[in-house]
Amino acid sequence: MNRRQFLASGALLSAALLRPQLAQAQRGRGEIVVGQSVDLSGGQQNMGRDYFTGAKIAFDQANAAGGTAGRRWRHIALDDGGLPATAVSNTSRLLKENRADLLFGFTNDECVDAVLRSRDFIAADRALFAPMSGLDLARGHERAVYLRASYAQEIAVILGRFAEVRLSAFAIAHTPGASSLATRDAALSLLRQQGTPAPQLLQLAADGSNATALATRLASNAPQAVVILADTVAAALLAKELRQRLPGLFVCVTSSVDATAVQQLLGKEAAGVIVSRVVPNATQGTEPVVREFSRALGKYLDEPPTAASLEGYLAARALIAAQQRLGEAQLINAPGSLRSLNVLDLGGWKIDFAHSERGSRYVDTSVISRKGGLLG
Repeated sequence: MNRRQFLASGALLSAALLRPQLAQAQRGRGEIVVGQSVDLSGGQQNMGRDYFTGAKIAFDQANAAGGTAGRRWRHIALDDGGLPATAVSNTSRLLKENRADLLFGFTNDECVDAVLRSRDFIAADRALFAPMSGLDLARGHERAVYLRASYAQEIAVILGRFAEVRLSAFAIAHTPGASSLATRDAALSLLRQQGTPAPQLLQLAADGSNATALATRLASNAPQAVVILADTVAAALLAKELRQRLPGLFVCVTSSVDATAVQQLLGKEAAGVIVSRVVPNATQGTEPVVREFSRALGKYLDEPPTAASLEGYLAARALIAAQQRLGEAQLINAPGSLRSLNVLDLGGWKIDFAHSERGSRYVDTSVISRKGGLLG
């Protein structure tokens, strides 16, 4: 099955695929309705589609096995194109027209922030489970349940890798977006605590239009490494310019970047780029849940796994496991109970709310290989 057929086979809503009224009419009493607003056509559409794909596979698996505790999962996704206003509108539709029992897997930091502040979300007694965001956008908000590690935790691991190989002269290039600024500030705070001099800071345009100028400036200073805090296109544009000028430079990007797209945009110059990730290696991981996901992806959709598709799969698996442990009544009517999961092992990837506001603190790094895969 190709990607287009797979997306169309689910409860993906758009003007061309399915009307909200039809989805509402089809909803049965034996279903748990999960509503998702996701970027399927904007700047992060590849990651959004992969995240949706991984989640859909997990829900399809559960339904093929008879559902969970006698309940089937209806996964409804709306495309927001990465636009906050559309995400807010989608949220209203999911809650009012589709009667979503839970909101799940929203993408894009700005979209998540807008939804959490929106009137309809605040008025609804529903959880937002596993938003794809590393920002602490709603600290203390009991109905926003984060699974992935924060951007601060990601940058701490990257800086730790630098320390391991004794890299001291590095720069941080960041866009003006909220996630980039938060990650930059977390890095500066950590370095101050360590008594380490602040790195060179450069602002990268959100569209990467000043990548050539920044690369030229960095080349004259000859740093040992550069951390790029940006979305995929801007990060790839700067990385390409840097690799051409400083072939031996350590170039690092975060999990907000689509590593597959970086490899495609840079070609052979992508080799050696370091990528942080918040899930195990989707292609080389030995964890049981990674192997299980690879088999499921081959069954439902013949394409290689990515970090985003694995993250979506893990998030949906966590939600299914929560329903099994807590029961439907608590899952839907007591959103705060999701934080009582404590330790939940999905087969090598663990959730633990007992020691953190985020279910997972998992962060690791990989290197893009000459063949385009991720090593490590």
